[in-house]
Amino acid sequence: MKAAYALTRQEYTEHIDNILESMPLAREFIMQSQPQCWANSLFHGDRWGVINNNQAECWNNWVKAARFMPVAAMVDNIRKKIMVLMHDRREECNKMVSELCPKQEKKLAINYMASRRLKVERSSGWSFEVIESDKSYAVDLHSRTCTCRAWQIDRMPCKHACACIEAKSLSLYDFTDQYYRVEMYKQTYQAVINPIPTFEMDMLPVDDDGVINAPDVRSQPGRRRTQRVPSQVDIRLKKCKRCGQRGHNRRTCKEALN
Repeated sequence: MKAAYALTRQEYTEHIDNILESMPLAREFIMQSQPQCWANSLFHGDRWGVINNNQAECWNNWVKAARFMPVAAMVDNIRKKIMVLMHDRREECNKMVSELCPKQEKKLAINYMASRRLKVERSSGWSFEVIESDKSYAVDLHSRTCTCRAWQIDRMPCKHACACIEAKSLSLYDFTDQYYRVEMYKQTYQAVINPIPTFEMDMLPVDDDGVINAPDVRSQPGRRRTQRVPSQVDIRLKKCKRCGQRGHNRRTCKEALN
C-alpha cells in the first residue's frame, strides 16, 4: 500500500526495494502486475487520489442476496436498491451548504492549516518556491503543479499550493477540481428511477407462437460456490516465528541465528 500511494518515483522505488529485500522472488510478480496501473507515481491519467481495485467485489457483496433469486426477481431487487440509493444521495445533497463535498472540504481545510507553517518565496507571477523544513518545493499556480505531486494526483491544492494561493490572496476553491464540488455531486444523482407498480398478467396479449421458454440448463453436481476466488495478492506467505523470514514456518526453519 505504501508503494501504491507513494507520490514520487523515488518513494515508490524505496518501498519496492524494501519489499524485494525481504522477498526477492516478488520481483517478477511486481513487474508483471503493471505498476503503471496501480501506483500513483507511475499512473499517467487522473484518478483524483483514489485507488480501488475491488469495485466488482463491492457490487457483488451489495447484491449478494439478489444473486440467488430468479432472473426477473433479481433484476427488480437490484432496481429497487439503486432507486433507494439514488434517492438517499439526492436528499444528502440538499443538506450540503459548502462549496465542496464534506470529505473534500475537510481535506482542503487540513491542507490549508498545514500551509500556515510554510515559508513562501516568489519566483514570478504564478511561480513560487515553498520551504518546508530542509526541503523546497516548486509550485506553479498557472499549470496547477507542485513538485511533491500531491496536487497532480489528488486534483486538490496541496499544503504547498495552499500557501502560494494564500500569498496571492486568491480562493482555494478556484484551484480545486470541479468534480469535488457539491454541484457536480448533485448532477451525478439527479436522474430518477421511476417505480414499477404491480399489474395483472392477464391484461397482456397472449401469443402462443411467441412464447420464449427458459433455456435447458443443467446444474453442475456439488454445492454452488458462494465465496469469491482469492486473488494472488490476497495469498499471504507464512512468517516464521523463529527467524522472522517469510516462506516457511518454525518447524522447517533452517536459518542460522546470531
